[in-house]
Amino acid sequence: MELKAGESILKYNSADQTVTIEGSMRLANLMEYDKVSVFLNDAATQASDKLTLDMTKLNFLNSSGITTLSMFILATKKRQNPKLNILGTALFAWQEKSLKNFNKLWNEVEISIQ
Repeated sequence: MELKAGESILKYNSADQTVTIEGSMRLANLMEYDKVSVFLNDAATQASDKLTLDMTKLNFLNSSGITTLSMFILATKKRQNPKLNILGTALFAWQEKSLKNFNKLWNEVEISIQ
């Protein structure tokens, strides 16, 4: 399963239950992020018990993208399934600051910054 969203690509690998997000995600507004939200929710539905979001190759995400991810985390928290693991990198300064905030939405989200 794959989605091109602006200058970014989202890929879901069902074998390891991982969504990889690469590139730069600068969509204009929340309405444009609807397809990203649908993609993430579809991946979560297909994952059995744990879903990994690998953002180590995502060099930029605007505020609407962060809001979309936040809403996805809250929806997953409400369902209590699957558990979420978020992978980030210290190479992109925004990730260290922003990704850690997802724990405030759901303290069970595992966040690994490499």
